Formats: sequence, structure tokens, C-alpha cells
Amino acid sequence: MGKDPFELFCLYYLGMTPEGQYQFSNANHIAARMNWSVDELMQTLRGHGLHPDTVVNTDFPLARYQADFQMAAENESPQRLKAFAERIYEEFRGRGGKRRDWLAEIEQERQNDRGRGSS
Repeated sequence: MGKDPFELFCLYYLGMTPEGQYQFSNANHIAARMNWSVDELMQTLRGHGLHPDTVVNTDFPLARYQADFQMAAENESPQRLKAFAERIYEEFRGRGGKRRDWLAEIEQERQNDRGRGSS
């Protein structure tokens, strides 16, 4: 595995190996697999616009896709998982760097809480 942005996205965010299998991995596991330091991994992710600081602030429902991917991994073939990962990655890239509006999300939660009768 090299520095391909799609493969890095799959491994770091979806837990998909190049063979199309799901395997939980953290930054230390991934760096060791690639014979890199964690810092080199983070720099490479940053270079591809995939650093966690960037991704968490992007208007993209990553947690939902991570859960969907983990569930699909229980039943789907490696080929179908790769196709699913490609769709997730393309949707992520299609967001074009749209940033999350944290203040709007907090205000929306407040509105929702008021509507449910919470204070």
C-alpha cells in the first residue's frame, strides 16, 4: 500500500484493507503497516486533505458511513465492500471542503431540545 488517497481514506476512516477486508486499525497500526511513523502518516493524510482535523470539520456524515461500512463488512464480499468504499469516498470528495457550521449545529440542538420540552 502506498500513498494513494483512496486507499488511505479506506484504511484510516473505514478500516478497509487493500484486500477489501474490514479490520479495525488506529493510527499506530496503520503507520506500522506502512513502515511509517505516526507523524509521517498524519503528514501524508494532511497532504491529501484527509487529516482528521480537516475531516471532522467537513460537512460530511463520516460516523454514519463508518457504521454502515462496519455492518456491511459482516455480509458483503470484498468486491462489494470496495465498491461501497468508492461511493463513500466520492461523496466525501464531492463535498468540496464544505466546512461544518458548529454554531448552527449547536443552535439547532438547542431548538430541538426546546421542542422536546428540555431546558
